[in-house]
Amino acid sequence: MIDCEHVLREIELFLDRELDATESKHIQEHLAECGGCLERKEFRVTLRKIVAKKCGPSAAPEELVSRIRALLSDESS
Repeated sequence: MIDCEHVLREIELFLDRELDATESKHIQEHLAECGGCLERKEFRVTLRKIVAKKCGPSAAPEELVSRIRALLSDESS
């Protein structure tokens, strides 16, 4: 089983479906058992929805995406 640190480091790739099937399965299993990580995942999902709504139908600027990912990465450290 993987640990919380690993899950939080990979959560953005998981949400973007950029992980292989095995890694995604391990993260999904961890999320099913870890309320703390599940809460952080749900926060990121909600944040993505807010950003998408505020940025309209076009994609968020890459600089904004990078800044948000950096902030979220700092949060999980």
